[in-house]
Amino acid sequence: MAQNDGLGFIKNLIDRNIPEATDRPTRLRLWQNQIQPMFQILTHTRVADSNVLEQEVAAICNFIRGIGGRRMRTLFDFILDLLEAPSSMFAAKDDEYGLSACELSLSVLSTMIDCNTSNIVNDNFGQIVERFGHIVQDASHSSNEFSKLQAQKFLQYLRRRLGVGDALAEAKAVKKGAVTRAEFVMQRDLPGRLSADGPRHDNDYENICDIRILPTYQEITSTRSEYLPTTDPSSFHLPGIQGRLDREFRLLREDTVGQLRDAVGLQLEVMRNPKRKHDQNRSTLRTYAYERASVISVYFNRGMELLVQFRQPTSKKTIQQRRDWWGNSKRLQPGGLVCILSENGSVLFCVVGDSTIILDDRRGTAGGQGESEESTRKPSLADDAEFAYVRLNLAEARPNDLGQALRWFQDFGPKQQRCLVEFPRVLLASFQHTLMALQQMSRKSNVPFDDLLAPTERKPQLDTTVVGPPNYTTKAHFSFNLKCLTNDKTVLQHSPRKPLDPQTLSNHSSLDPTQSSALLDTLSRRLALIQGPPGTGKSFTGERIIKALLANKHQASLGPILCVCYTNHALDQLLVHLKRDGVKIVRIGSRSKSEELEDLNLRVVAKGAERTKAEKATLWQQREARDEWELSITKTMEELASCQETSTIRNHLANSHPLQFNAVFGIEDEGEWEQQKHQRRKPGQLLKQWLHGGLHDNSPPRDINVLSNADVWSLTDSERLRLFNSWLKEIRDPLITDVIQKYKSYERAKNGVDKVSRDVDLRCLHTAEVVGVTTTGLARNIDLLQKLRCKVMLCEEAGEVLEAHTLTALLPSVEHAILIGDHLQLRPQIVNYELQSTSHQGARYSLDMSLFERLISPLYDDDLRLPYDTLETQRRMHPCVSELIRSTLYPSLEDGGAVAQYPEVRGMKRRLFWLHHEALEDQVSQPDPTSTSHTNTFEIEMTIALVQHLVRQGLYDAEDIAVITPYLGQLHRLRREMSSLFEISFNDRDLEELEALDADKSANENALNQPNKPPVVKKTLLKSIRLATVDNFQGEEAKVVVVSLVRSNNANKCGFLSTSNRINVLLSRAQHGMYLIGNANTYKHVDMWAKVLEILAENENIGNALELQCPRHPNPVQPLLVSKADDFLRVAPEGGCILRCDRRLSCGHACINRCHSETLHSAVKCLEPCPRLKKGCQHSCRRLCGDPCKVKCDEYLQGLNITLACGHKISSAVCWQAQDPSTIICQRMVKKTVPGCEHTVEVPCCEDVDTDSYRCTKMCLDPQPCGHSCRSQCYMCKERKDGKITKTNHGICNEECGRKYTTCRHNCRQACHGETPCPLCQEPCEVHCSHSRCSKKCHEPCVPCAEQTCTSSCPHTQCDMPCAAPCNWVPCSKRCEKKLSCGHQCPSVCGETCPDVKYCQMCCSEDIKSVQVDFIMGMEYHEIDLEEDPCIFPDCGHFKTMTNMDGVMDMKAHYEMSAEGYPKALINASQPFSMDEVKVCPTCRGSLRNIARYGRIVRRAMLDEATKKFVAWSNIEYAKLANTILDVQERLSKTPMPPPTPQLPQSNKKIFAGGRSRPLLSIREWLGGNRYKEAFGLWNRINDFLGRVRREEQPFQRVNDCVQHAARQRKVQGAFAFDETRIQNKAYLQACALSLRCDILMLSDFMAVWEKLRMHRGKLQLDFTKHMKDCETLAERARATKHPRQETEAYLYYAQFSAFSRAFELYNDDQSSDATKERVEKLRQGALEHLAVARELVAKYDSQTQGLMGEIEAAEKCLRDNVFYAAVSAAEMRAVYEAMAREFSGTGHWYFCQNGHPFTVGECGMPMQMARCPECGAPVGGANHAPAEGVRLAEDIENLARGVEGMGIN
Repeated sequence: MAQNDGLGFIKNLIDRNIPEATDRPTRLRLWQNQIQPMFQILTHTRVADSNVLEQEVAAICNFIRGIGGRRMRTLFDFILDLLEAPSSMFAAKDDEYGLSACELSLSVLSTMIDCNTSNIVNDNFGQIVERFGHIVQDASHSSNEFSKLQAQKFLQYLRRRLGVGDALAEAKAVKKGAVTRAEFVMQRDLPGRLSADGPRHDNDYENICDIRILPTYQEITSTRSEYLPTTDPSSFHLPGIQGRLDREFRLLREDTVGQLRDAVGLQLEVMRNPKRKHDQNRSTLRTYAYERASVISVYFNRGMELLVQFRQPTSKKTIQQRRDWWGNSKRLQPGGLVCILSENGSVLFCVVGDSTIILDDRRGTAGGQGESEESTRKPSLADDAEFAYVRLNLAEARPNDLGQALRWFQDFGPKQQRCLVEFPRVLLASFQHTLMALQQMSRKSNVPFDDLLAPTERKPQLDTTVVGPPNYTTKAHFSFNLKCLTNDKTVLQHSPRKPLDPQTLSNHSSLDPTQSSALLDTLSRRLALIQGPPGTGKSFTGERIIKALLANKHQASLGPILCVCYTNHALDQLLVHLKRDGVKIVRIGSRSKSEELEDLNLRVVAKGAERTKAEKATLWQQREARDEWELSITKTMEELASCQETSTIRNHLANSHPLQFNAVFGIEDEGEWEQQKHQRRKPGQLLKQWLHGGLHDNSPPRDINVLSNADVWSLTDSERLRLFNSWLKEIRDPLITDVIQKYKSYERAKNGVDKVSRDVDLRCLHTAEVVGVTTTGLARNIDLLQKLRCKVMLCEEAGEVLEAHTLTALLPSVEHAILIGDHLQLRPQIVNYELQSTSHQGARYSLDMSLFERLISPLYDDDLRLPYDTLETQRRMHPCVSELIRSTLYPSLEDGGAVAQYPEVRGMKRRLFWLHHEALEDQVSQPDPTSTSHTNTFEIEMTIALVQHLVRQGLYDAEDIAVITPYLGQLHRLRREMSSLFEISFNDRDLEELEALDADKSANENALNQPNKPPVVKKTLLKSIRLATVDNFQGEEAKVVVVSLVRSNNANKCGFLSTSNRINVLLSRAQHGMYLIGNANTYKHVDMWAKVLEILAENENIGNALELQCPRHPNPVQPLLVSKADDFLRVAPEGGCILRCDRRLSCGHACINRCHSETLHSAVKCLEPCPRLKKGCQHSCRRLCGDPCKVKCDEYLQGLNITLACGHKISSAVCWQAQDPSTIICQRMVKKTVPGCEHTVEVPCCEDVDTDSYRCTKMCLDPQPCGHSCRSQCYMCKERKDGKITKTNHGICNEECGRKYTTCRHNCRQACHGETPCPLCQEPCEVHCSHSRCSKKCHEPCVPCAEQTCTSSCPHTQCDMPCAAPCNWVPCSKRCEKKLSCGHQCPSVCGETCPDVKYCQMCCSEDIKSVQVDFIMGMEYHEIDLEEDPCIFPDCGHFKTMTNMDGVMDMKAHYEMSAEGYPKALINASQPFSMDEVKVCPTCRGSLRNIARYGRIVRRAMLDEATKKFVAWSNIEYAKLANTILDVQERLSKTPMPPPTPQLPQSNKKIFAGGRSRPLLSIREWLGGNRYKEAFGLWNRINDFLGRVRREEQPFQRVNDCVQHAARQRKVQGAFAFDETRIQNKAYLQACALSLRCDILMLSDFMAVWEKLRMHRGKLQLDFTKHMKDCETLAERARATKHPRQETEAYLYYAQFSAFSRAFELYNDDQSSDATKERVEKLRQGALEHLAVARELVAKYDSQTQGLMGEIEAAEKCLRDNVFYAAVSAAEMRAVYEAMAREFSGTGHWYFCQNGHPFTVGECGMPMQMARCPECGAPVGGANHAPAEGVRLAEDIENLARGVEGMGIN
């Protein structure tokens, strides 16, 4: 209907059909066939209650209204004309006045008036309503009573709504009113503009709907008192129900928000005047203040969240101490209310977020250390010693609050002192929702029973007001069927017209006469009141009423019954009883503690409910919108977080203030691309220099408009700061405005989601019979419950509920309200004593008077006095206890049931007694200014002693004894003391198990004849009783109640217990007995206490001593009197008396303790020796009598000769085993073979290894595919069955890989990784010399030592090569002439370091002398002639003769040897990779690095190793950078195009950079912004890489440079052969190609942007000549060194740069000129020629140029169509780069192809199939592990790896 077709139907109906319907039959058919069905659809409950259809209904109603209400007037005038002239066709038999049609039409009008706020001031509505009013009034005699009442209800609502509109008009008139009105208002000081002095502050309004819930800053600082309505309705500034709602709102707000206002005001005074002390007594609310609060971060996660930092309030040093302090103090709990207060007057109320944590539990669990751990740590309350961190949510997300929070987050300018104020135990939800609900009710004025609650006409009331029946009972022939209440299934009928006799109902049911009367009266009154004194069955009566209503639910169309309670505990009790009675219930709210109700919570029920298609579609749309807005807000807030960063300021100035940008950042940009990095400025360095500079001048800064146009470098320091802050404000404020606007949209989407959820909730609630909710929960869900259409509301404990809460429970649909309570018991709890009825000042407000009490006991003669029923039969208290309240409050109270037959209190002489004492309370005897409660130590001790005595009787369970006290301080001390005291009691849960055990033992003939004791347990005294305050014990009861009254002072102030309400509750909780401990003198001046004391005195139930009674010795010689706690130990130490226990223990021995109860008697342990004998051996039991005997005799016997079944013999065993040798398990160790795995194991003889369950623990050792042996235990790998291995699974090998690296002597230390290549070696590099050591990782290329001197020398000869070059000396072969410390000659070779004195051939030990040092001749050390053949002593400790070591090192391959075998000359220059093998210590393969004799060989190996590392490192680094290019390319493609706006004003700076960087700088300047910021950063990284792989940086070149330098300096001819082919060109070529590719990346993206923006901006001249020249150079070098991929890339890039040049030539120059055409064609031809060569290379080297063909085709398309785009997928190129990265990683063998390119092969080292060099495509692999022809194993590198490992070259 809300679509075009439906609206067209309505338009046609009203604008055409109605005017054309002239005769009456046509008009009636129009009503019946079109208008009536349309109205029924609009008012159908499923449509009216749906949140999803809410907008559609509003659209239809607004369309029906039409412009100015003309269409509505036509429609309803048509209906009214029909109704004013009814006919037999229009009216039904029982509806002669057409009231059903009238009711339907008024229902539509009620819906329409709420669809648009302006409707309440539309005159058409008022005229239509008045006509309907006359019709309803004329039908007063109609028999259709139900429709008439419904029509009256709608009329009443419409008139209220229109009355609001009239009030708006009158309010306008009041503004111009007469002076007399102003004088009248002045006398009463009414709110807002009605006050003679005007509004008190910016939150003072006459209409409560305009008042903010939380106080504003002006309200906090206002000195005028708030307007608070009194109890007198005649003084209200609004009449009727509006005035009542206004009063309850203002008083409730004053009680809750007023305390916050006053507390914040006091804190603000302290902040402004720190020397002034905080006077806590001036505020009724305790607060905690935290200094130096600041908002350091803002998040958005389903709402705004602030991270607030403040000074740590505790001085605790350690984290654990701070954690305990925060945990114990209960401060800043989630949900708590706080306020951020600034000294400049800004106030922001917040709620502590759920994400606030005391300590980050991840501390210490992160892998990182130091800064990384700090950065990942979550801010918490206790982690930091200086600051604490809390997360806050805004209490009210109003635009001003959002803006304030964000401005504090990004704060600049003068620093403001801020303070975080906490209001402990104040929950915003406890009052916010109720106040908002009152505002909503006042806005709509749709409150049922307003004629009874707040009548507009007031006159003296002499009689009780007659209250009519509920509307639903007025239907014809309606009556209640009460059969469900009867015990004998008698059918009883009751209706307001024909009431049932209460006595009749009582006779047939379990209700007493007063309960029956109350039930019947309740069913007959639309507003029913039931007073229930203590113990009279209020809850039972309420449950019976609900049962009766549910039995007639369908007949009355009641819908769900709404049950409302003030507390969660009371609600749970009611709902549990109803559930157990079979009632279908749903509970709203999550604070239930009943497990029975968990699955009946609305959240749980709604999760299982199905949604309609429309709901699913709407929910998806709203969630999508909500998530999008949340993402958008988050992004904006990230921009806000960076608004003070240099880059943000830079961009802002570039866009908004170009002159100032040039002045502050222009110089920076000019030097950005300088080649020398040390000359560059850091980003923002000039801005900081400008900000902190300037002339210091005391004169005030000039206006910001003047500063904006001035030279920024001429400003003073204060002016610079002011200008800088204005820039920040220009950046920040638009972002804040953007967040606020987006937040509004987010809230709309979120509300849309909530509306759909409420539709599902509503359907779930409609299926229930009873809906339970607390008053706070009802206010929170008021929007949902107002659509529930429940007709009955029942409120339990209504006397305890504030009138404001009760009013919110009166939903518009309620026709029957039932209030059950007792106004003589506890009143509603409020905080502000100045508003209480017991206060002299507060009596005129009496906020603590409930609606229930006001209706029963009105304060004024002209107030209505409503009828109520009182329940008069109590079934709780013994008559002597009930007499205390019967004689004082309830004179008609009767005792019913078996209360008179209650047993006496065990252990007590009297069941009721007041123990009088005169011990002063602690605050009098020991004043404590920090305490806000009261305690009495004497009463604590006496109460504990009395409770211990009662518990020791063994008769009372934990629910039977209650200790109640009026003060929390006393309660806390009692709890603390009782929690540390233990008592003994029976464990009831074990009784059944004990009986079953006894039955088993009686059936077992072999069981020991041993008595059993009842199970007893030890538990704290606190767990043996119930402990509560008086206020929290209302509605509860206990068999025995002990009362600690606490107050005892000379002023006789009794505090809380001065009111009869609390006294009533206190005295009416006990069933069997009650004991009061207190000073009677303190209480006797209170009237009710005086009467109570008089009654106690009459029956001798008061005195200074309390008499106990022993249940076993009831007639002692002396009475057992106690007057203090120690007396219990004297007269009844164990709960009985002082006599000895005369009962026998269960074992037969006598009890040695004092008289005690059966419970304590059962716990006595007999300490006599056990007299029982063991069966079968007659040994005595060695235990105590009280301990259970062991079933088996454990005497140890020796001298036995027992042969076991296995054949082994034993000589000793315990008795019970000796009696039955088959029970002995043989433990002798034997060897057995495990079948299947065949392992031989040593196990005890008793263990059977043949079973499948046996676990073989031998090591598996099976070979695995990776080459390792399995080191797991056998059973973990193999499954056996029937002696055979059925399944083998070795799992993942966890051995260390161990494979040898080819670039160093290390092994791979990672866990076994199968075929996966080994990662790079991460060990520290071990390369060092006598000058220094390498500080890099092992896999990184080493820098050769640059020192010019070599340490290889002796007195006869010396090496003159640089340190890094292979030595050029001929090592000396003579014996060293130096002396050891022992005086003997050194045994080593000349030129080597002398060994330790222990190696002296003359002095050494026999062990050293016997060492074999010549493994050829087999000679020992002492046999060697050191003069002929001295020894070599490596660092490893082993030593050999010189000739042996020379053979190992293959000296003849490097030196010309003499006839004696000594080196005499170099053979030739040291060739790269010339070593076949580098030897090591022949004994331990230790390092020979320290041996100078072999320096030539060692340094050759080091140089080759460094070259290999360089190859591997550069290859991996290239792959990383290439992948980064792809990442940047992808992100650029997703970056939105800049808008086609005119170009920003160009700066006057010049771009001095030349070469290839100039075009890049030009496009950045032309485009502006940060589009290419990341790409420029990558460009710098690539250029750094390019510098590190240059020829000059390679190890061979560095060493050659050192040699040449030494030759020039020292005129030395070094024997170092430098081979140009060993210079690695690949890395340099790759770096050059990457640099060009990065340029193309930015230029390709720019071309797309340029095509879009060039029409709006100026021309751009770019020159790519340098780029194309570099491409040519790259191609030439790659071709020369046989690198086809880089050569192909060079040709490709040349073509792309040609395309860029061609595009700019065509756009910038005259396209028609011949010169332009010639240049363009030349560029095109050159590009195509280069692409043709690239194609040939790709065809020839397919695998080496993988991924480039797509780019070639894209370049050709670009030249042909002038379209720039990337054609190759990033995935394909990533695969290419990944393969390159793996090329030199791992542990493979190294080879050279025929063109000199190195490559690696795994496994044995020989290629298994024909392959080609990955660089040039030359054949590199043959079959059967043989290399192809021309391919040589890089033995030099391979041997280097082995030799380096063995030698320990490091």
